[in-house]
Amino acid sequence: MNTPYMIDWAITNRCNLNCLHCRGMAKEELNRGVVLKVAEEIPLLKPRWVIIEGGEPLLCKELFEIIELIHRGGIKVYLISNGMLLDENVARRLAGLSVNLMISIDGANKEDYEKIRKGANFQRLRESVAIADEYNILDSCPVTVGKHNYEEIGSLFRFADEIGYKKITFLGLKPCENYEEYVLNAEEYEKFFLSVIRYQKVYEMDVYVDEPFFKPFLKEYDIKYSANPENGIIVPDVSHCVFGDYMFIETNGDVKPCTFAPVVMGNVNEKGIDEIWNDMQNSELIKEIKDFSTRGSPCRECKYLYECGGCRSRTFGLTGSWTESDPSCPLKRTQNLSS
Repeated sequence: MNTPYMIDWAITNRCNLNCLHCRGMAKEELNRGVVLKVAEEIPLLKPRWVIIEGGEPLLCKELFEIIELIHRGGIKVYLISNGMLLDENVARRLAGLSVNLMISIDGANKEDYEKIRKGANFQRLRESVAIADEYNILDSCPVTVGKHNYEEIGSLFRFADEIGYKKITFLGLKPCENYEEYVLNAEEYEKFFLSVIRYQKVYEMDVYVDEPFFKPFLKEYDIKYSANPENGIIVPDVSHCVFGDYMFIETNGDVKPCTFAPVVMGNVNEKGIDEIWNDMQNSELIKEIKDFSTRGSPCRECKYLYECGGCRSRTFGLTGSWTESDPSCPLKRTQNLSS
């Protein structure tokens, strides 16, 4: 049996903020016994890495037990936090477990940051990043990009560089409340990508863009990239949409083929994650989605189809179809493909 590319686990629905781009959370949480059972099972599936998120994961009482069990299994752990609850004691414990901490930004100044992340404190953000850097656990700076901030890429680079980040990760906005109001269209994605390319050269900061059509876009513009971290523009060896190639575990135990998909493949209260993963791989929906030849036009005719495949959750959120062409793809413009 093949193994998950990675596992993304929202361990708590509790949060101290109310962010504009929040995808929404399940109302229930797993009990302590199930939580620790899942943490023990994860290394047996041998994912490349595990992402721990929430809500705000630092509000989860079992956080350090979860991380220790996964770490003991030899799996790299990334923790996504808003940073408001980080202090030296927490940072020290995370460092002891070799955690890679990602503190989200989204806004490059006090007004924008606190507007996007309601309840957050701009000065506290600066302090948290400094603490994480001091304990050598600071990883990349996640920025969720939509209409509200895609024209501020230069400012975001400058701010991330100023407060000590060496790498910035841009995440295309995925289905959430008022999604159609904020998601970028093809023209805006093109402008966004060109801005990323431009400012990466200015600040010489490592950049990762979590969009399946980013690598094809780089190829179309003959822009150099690398699969090697700490080397400019980074594109992983697996650059296409990984819908169904990884597992997302919701706070209530529902397991999904994508963090943003309204599809449940099983629940950890009822089955082990190995059985759920096997069921997912044998699902007719997943087989159809992994077969890129099922894509609609112009996706199907694109020369980059198998390097991209389009974001399936975004496509479903905007069109109601799992196999249609990704409406936000900028390659339709660069290749003059008809929609």
